[in-house]
Amino acid sequence: MESSAAASDEPQKKRPHLNSVFSSPTMARHLKTSSDNKDVDAAVLQHQNQKLVQQLDAQKHKLHDLEAKMKELRDKQASYDDFLVTLNRIWNQLDDDLIILGVHSMADQISLQSLDHQDYSGGSIPSCPAEEIFLCRVLKTNAIPGNANDVSIVNIREALDLRHSSTLELMKSLQNAIDAQRIKTENLAHLLEGKTSAEDGIIILSKIDDMMKEEANYLRQVIDVLHLKHKAYADAIEACNQRQSADQSELKRLEGELEESMTELEDSRRKLVTLKMQKDVACGGQETISSAVNGSMSPEKHTDRTKGVRELKESIEEAKILKEDRLSELHDAQEDNLHLSKQLQDLQNELKDDRYVHSSRAYTLCNDQLHHWNSEAERYKALADSLQADRSFIGRREKELALKAEAVDAAKKAVDNSESRIEELEHRMHRYIIEKNELEIKMEEAIQDSGRKDIKEEFQIMGSALSKEIGMMEAQLNRWKETAQEAVSLRKERRSLETSLERKVIEHKDLIGKCAHQTGEIRTLKELVSFSADLFFYQGLSFSVKVMCPSLLAG
Repeated sequence: MESSAAASDEPQKKRPHLNSVFSSPTMARHLKTSSDNKDVDAAVLQHQNQKLVQQLDAQKHKLHDLEAKMKELRDKQASYDDFLVTLNRIWNQLDDDLIILGVHSMADQISLQSLDHQDYSGGSIPSCPAEEIFLCRVLKTNAIPGNANDVSIVNIREALDLRHSSTLELMKSLQNAIDAQRIKTENLAHLLEGKTSAEDGIIILSKIDDMMKEEANYLRQVIDVLHLKHKAYADAIEACNQRQSADQSELKRLEGELEESMTELEDSRRKLVTLKMQKDVACGGQETISSAVNGSMSPEKHTDRTKGVRELKESIEEAKILKEDRLSELHDAQEDNLHLSKQLQDLQNELKDDRYVHSSRAYTLCNDQLHHWNSEAERYKALADSLQADRSFIGRREKELALKAEAVDAAKKAVDNSESRIEELEHRMHRYIIEKNELEIKMEEAIQDSGRKDIKEEFQIMGSALSKEIGMMEAQLNRWKETAQEAVSLRKERRSLETSLERKVIEHKDLIGKCAHQTGEIRTLKELVSFSADLFFYQGLSFSVKVMCPSLLAG
């Protein structure tokens, strides 16, 4: 018996009372006690045994009642956890929608920082009791401080108020961004609806170009943040894979330990059966010897035998309880492994390589908007360059036309002066012709009257001088006629240039009208996008408020 007990050291360490029950010195002491106390009343021992059995039954009933209460509390905890999970999911969806809408509406740095530092429920498990995990996730904290119930409720309310204030801050930033975008679009609309010159149109186009560059830079920052988050998710997936492999190795180790424990339990059970058989044989032999010597059996031997059997049963029950504890630990480890595997599968399904990020709603919208605004920026830049080139050409032509108009005005004045001068010269020429005719008549009369040579020579000199003066006047008259013809040709050229200028001005007005029409279309599309975003935001907000208000009022 001692050698068999020494072979099972570990089970006997867990159940140290077996050695004291079945060792030979102990049995000798029991035999001595039974021989010394033969006058003990067996009825009293039986009565005490019945009382102990009744107490054991009462404790079993209490244990069953406690198990029923624990089951009821577990059911309530499960429903409470389901409610908290739903609330956390809806609240996270609301925060995500607010952040995405803030990014789309080019809000301040709050939305970008929130997008960069947004925590999702698939991260690390909070370091709090198991029954408070989902509440800690809703409150976004690692533990709930305070021991008393009142202090804990106050802390929960403070955490809820803090998260509620952060959500309201996101909503306010989104509203401010929407108002700022509306003010910008209204200002551009007022500028484009009015009569604008070429310089004002170029200034407006430069403002639109700056706005699109600003939005493109903001979208680049958003895309960089999304890439960083994708990298963080990839690192988290890798860490989760490592944890899963470690959990699987730990699970295999626990399974091996469980198999070893089951083997040890089976060996212990077999040894207990062997010991029981040996004890029964020994007790049977001693009873035969005692009955042969004394002629009757002592009631103490029956009591000792019952006590040994009870201790054996208790040790077997302890072994069964230990086995159930190990099995429950194994089941808990398997459930944790399944839960982690499910989380890993969800993360892998959501973030499989780069395809999730490139096919996600936020990335697709940002990428489409970036391409659209880049194309619009290139188109407006080309239009502005063409308008700038046309403007410089039109400016040069206007200067040339102004110079030519000044030359035409000077020529017109010269023509007017020359016409008046021509008329004056014509009058003088007619007068001189009349005087010449009169002088010729007088000369002829004088020649006829007198034949003096000096008078004839004098009249010839006067006639030649008068002829030279008349020739000079005719040459000057021809020059003034040529100047008048040149002025007429310049006037025709001015009219043609004025016609081309009017045509260019009409083309410039058409370009400004097209630009205003396209800007109006852009404003209409932005208003439609803003209206759709507002409608989607208010629908999500109303649904979230309907879901969250009962829980907040209850809190």
